[in-house]
Amino acid sequence: MKVLVIRNAKKNDIPTIIAIQNESATAAHLPESYYGKNLNEPGRLILVAEQERSSVLGFLAASIAVKEWELENIAVSPKSLRRGIGRALLTALIDQAREAGATEIRQEIRASNLAAQNLGLSVGFIQEGRRRDYYHDPVEDALLFKHLLGRR
Repeated sequence: MKVLVIRNAKKNDIPTIIAIQNESATAAHLPESYYGKNLNEPGRLILVAEQERSSVLGFLAASIAVKEWELENIAVSPKSLRRGIGRALLTALIDQAREAGATEIRQEIRASNLAAQNLGLSVGFIQEGRRRDYYHDPVEDALLFKHLLGRR
């Protein structure tokens, strides 16, 4: 069995991150410049998941500048779905947030994205609100999820 490694993203990971993002209809489609600019910013965290130093299978991007972290994007390569990669990325984010003394992690999820909702719930996120018509193309509500780091 191949070992899954979660690590900080590097500059040479950006093309793969963009490819995974573009293959995922539910991911936020952020410009390549977002990742390049935020790669080594102190208030940002970009993690990738890879198996045995081969290719990147998934990633997440988060704002970590304040005690309330925000998960801004997460995606897994369509070929690697349902293998625990998204869960491993979220668990790594939660662990790092606890270690850094953050109080919570927030995220917004499309109301139709049941896979993301279920994944978040499975690692301790709870739904705490809704933003009507938040997303466009198509117009859709955003569900507000939060993980309180004092809970396990």
